[in-house]
Amino acid sequence: MRMDRPIFGQRGALLLLPPACGGEGRDGGPNDRVRRRSPRSAHPARPPIPNPSPPQAGGRGQFAARLTGIVLSIVVSSAALAQTPAWRLEVAPDAREETVYAWSRERCEEWHIPDAPLRAFRDEKGQVVAFASHHRNRALLGAGLDRIATTCSVSFQAKNSPDPSEFSDMSWIAATWTGNGRDVFALMHDEYHADRHAGACRFRDGMSCWYNVVTAARSRDGGQSFTVDEPRTLVAAPAFRQDVGQGRHRGFFNPSNIVRHGDAWYALIATTGGEGQKGGVCLFRSTDIADAASWRAFDGQDFSVRAIDPYREDVSDAKPCQPLRVLPTTVGSLTRHEASGRWLAIFHLGPDAAQNIAGGRVAYSWSDDLKRWSPLRTLMIHPTLWSRNCGDALRYAYGALADPNSTSRNFETTGDEPFLFMTRMKVADCKVGPERDLVRLNIRIVRDTP
Repeated sequence: MRMDRPIFGQRGALLLLPPACGGEGRDGGPNDRVRRRSPRSAHPARPPIPNPSPPQAGGRGQFAARLTGIVLSIVVSSAALAQTPAWRLEVAPDAREETVYAWSRERCEEWHIPDAPLRAFRDEKGQVVAFASHHRNRALLGAGLDRIATTCSVSFQAKNSPDPSEFSDMSWIAATWTGNGRDVFALMHDEYHADRHAGACRFRDGMSCWYNVVTAARSRDGGQSFTVDEPRTLVAAPAFRQDVGQGRHRGFFNPSNIVRHGDAWYALIATTGGEGQKGGVCLFRSTDIADAASWRAFDGQDFSVRAIDPYREDVSDAKPCQPLRVLPTTVGSLTRHEASGRWLAIFHLGPDAAQNIAGGRVAYSWSDDLKRWSPLRTLMIHPTLWSRNCGDALRYAYGALADPNSTSRNFETTGDEPFLFMTRMKVADCKVGPERDLVRLNIRIVRDTP
């Protein structure tokens, strides 16, 4: 692990966007378990999900109504938190980025990249197993979260199937949870890229042809390998097939990590909406983590929304989930702060001209009950994957908090000095390619003083 770069520029402002587990470049070549550079895949690179712009001019009444709605939602969400002592996040004094995985010297193939927020657990022997991988999912292993190193063994890879009903084009291990370190339950971020399958999309660009669901997987060997049901068990899915609504990215994306609270398990999953479903972030609950079919989404009153398979079931039975107010986009991490007992969500956001943020920022929000969230606050400002500045040397994405000293086997809790894990990407000719490192940064959680 290397201490290599000081951090400059902290504190700031806002943004909305649903980033995906992918970035530029989807490589579909064969597995390469040897540490050598593999040839570039014939698959074309796919651009990152664009960052939605703030409301544009074009109707003052409409803009004012939307702004009023935003303000009201903030007031409602803040009311539940008003009596709770405030806490804030800050970059620790003298913090420097530490390189956890260096693409230039540790890659097993060209597209062996950190391409999702870090998820980790301790196996039955106490070894830490972590994933922050591409669609050829490889684990990082170590005696502690501060001592993990990459492996070349592939724990899971989807079939690159042209059949969208299989939900097995490309899959990312997006969330894990285990009670014993051996049996590991996972949520998979599953991308279907119709532009890469003949006749499946009427557009040519990847974004217009992208369809996404979240499915379940399981490991019985501590994360060395994962299996899925056939057909896959859906956790979150749009109530329409992949050929409906082409022209934008559609579906449910990027689950947060799974946390246990009481007798149930929870995760936050983002959706771009469509066909009666509003876009936003929905809360999902399972009352039996071993039963993948037990996941239900919150409808605003109860956890009643079951994922309907649009290829095997009647979609007229589908119900929309209720997006949570305040949360703007996919959640990088969801943890419980031990000192305050409150839930903490982390986001990596893009440019926002209204707040004079050109590159992007890391933001966070607090909750007492996982349903009502505080207004976003800024941890730090830096160029993110969605920056439009061609002068960027580096960009960042997939921020997630994790504390090596967490008492949780699944790192569901944080003390006052966790790490922020991020993917750091090298920019060349205004583009992001495979040269990406996994880095971490010391963060402090402190009481907010008036």
